[in-house]
Amino acid sequence: MVQVDVFWSYAIGAGFAASAAKQLKKEYDSTPRRGTFSSPYFVYTVVFLACLFAPSGIYLLWHFPQWETMQVAASRSSLPAWLVMLFAITNVTQGILGYWVAHIFIRKGKFGAAWLQVLIGYFFMFFILIYGWDGTGWQRFLYDASMHQGKLWSPGLYDGAAFLTSHVAFTLYGMGIIIGPFLLYPMIRWMREG
Repeated sequence: MVQVDVFWSYAIGAGFAASAAKQLKKEYDSTPRRGTFSSPYFVYTVVFLACLFAPSGIYLLWHFPQWETMQVAASRSSLPAWLVMLFAITNVTQGILGYWVAHIFIRKGKFGAAWLQVLIGYFFMFFILIYGWDGTGWQRFLYDASMHQGKLWSPGLYDGAAFLTSHVAFTLYGMGIIIGPFLLYPMIRWMREG
């Protein structure tokens, strides 16, 4: 969701850096002049964000504009082109920011502060997802207009458990099958290696 992905992207970038914290610290200690953005861990992060995370968000925004904007946009035609472009960009740049901030802490040996960046990103992501800006975040999340002949969301309207069988949910399941391994496997591997 547009409002959520900014924080999720930040958490993903910070998560990749924190997962490779010991390797990144070792790289920095052996070559202090080496830049943050020259690491293979950073390259993987950017490729993941640009080739999987951002495109999945764009797909959801195009196919389910109401849901992806937390029921703010009525249709694709109500989305300004600059918003779509900005959304695509921030899905990558916020991840880079999360990686960079976590890497700053890693270079100083503050691994806990690097992991805190992940928690901060996920805290704000889930806060917006559940509460939103007006207390109806969870209702907005659990409503798929495509299951109701395009009927726009209004306060108090949500699908509840039926959302789990909605068009949006099945799209998310499919994306999770594709994206999940590319997100989780490197993080687990890097933590084990470190």
